[in-house]
Amino acid sequence: MIELSSKKYYNRVFGSWLGRVAGDFVGVPVEAWPYESILKKYGNITDYPEPVNLNHVNDDEMYEIVALLAMEKYGINLTSQQLGQEWLNLLSRKDNIFTAEKIAYDNLEAGIIPPKSGILNNFYYDFIGAQMRADIWGLIAPGCPEIAKKYAQMDGCISHAGVGIEGEVFLAVLISQAFFELDIRKNINNALKFVPPEKDSLFTQIVLKAIDIYENNKTDFRDARQILINEYWIKEMVSKVIRSSLVFKRDFVRSLVINSGMGRIHTLPNIGIIILSLLYGAQDTEDPFGRSICIAAMMGYDTDCNCGNIGAILGTQLGVDKIPSKWKDPLQDTFSTYVKGYEKWKISDLALRVANIGKLVIKEKCQKKVILIE
Repeated sequence: MIELSSKKYYNRVFGSWLGRVAGDFVGVPVEAWPYESILKKYGNITDYPEPVNLNHVNDDEMYEIVALLAMEKYGINLTSQQLGQEWLNLLSRKDNIFTAEKIAYDNLEAGIIPPKSGILNNFYYDFIGAQMRADIWGLIAPGCPEIAKKYAQMDGCISHAGVGIEGEVFLAVLISQAFFELDIRKNINNALKFVPPEKDSLFTQIVLKAIDIYENNKTDFRDARQILINEYWIKEMVSKVIRSSLVFKRDFVRSLVINSGMGRIHTLPNIGIIILSLLYGAQDTEDPFGRSICIAAMMGYDTDCNCGNIGAILGTQLGVDKIPSKWKDPLQDTFSTYVKGYEKWKISDLALRVANIGKLVIKEKCQKKVILIE
């Protein structure tokens, strides 16, 4: 049994949300930019690439806000169908809903319920959308990765399948474990136990490949990025992704989607970038939080998602008090979202509401592993 004080729990949840928002603001200016363009304009990123605009709204977190509101409404035994209904109630199709979520939203509107809503006519079911919204499920299940996994699967199947859901599970587990495991390498290794084995999962294969690249090239993240993206993802993995498609094996459009620039928002290359960024960033003993986020931004692809997820993982591990002021102060405890009626937040208030839900989960679902001390 692991003891966790309410004060420490809130501090870690607050740190995670602040880390998520900080990561967004590092990643947004270079989202989907070519790697060479990022290097040419910003060089070695060590701070926010552009001044923080507190009125900026990112679509990445809005699904987690909806999840919070849905749990406050329906309780912690929330179902995929109930959460999908809250997508319809609280989000507008025109407000930055893209790829897999957009198709799922249309399916939900047509009365198609999860998990079919995540598959029907969905060319993007293994893209990054589920992975990017994993944080909340780890936060409400501290030290209980099996519970975080169940919540991530419940959420993921609304709009995704296959490696799309595996990505959400993996990151939710990383965050759940980060409350008590401070060694990022051990955290990654333990999280792999909650996704399918290497022989059955392209997701697991690319995580292990990223670890291997790091182990054989610990000095230069840029060389590692070259190997991961150009020599592994593009040359080896893309064809496997198309061949392993769940429902589009003979669909030419599916092949065009994966091989186009939209391949940059697929789950697989981006989880590889997250793994490399965490491992190389951990070498910085003064600010592994900032270094990891900045490396992810410099690597390109879906930078706001990747930087946000990394910020959430390491923010959980550190707690808000240990995140350097250079990353906290520009945010002014402010957060904006597209969710109807909930567009403006204090990050501290948002963290409190998530922690309150988490306390219920700990009490009812994690009682054999974690005990909350007031």
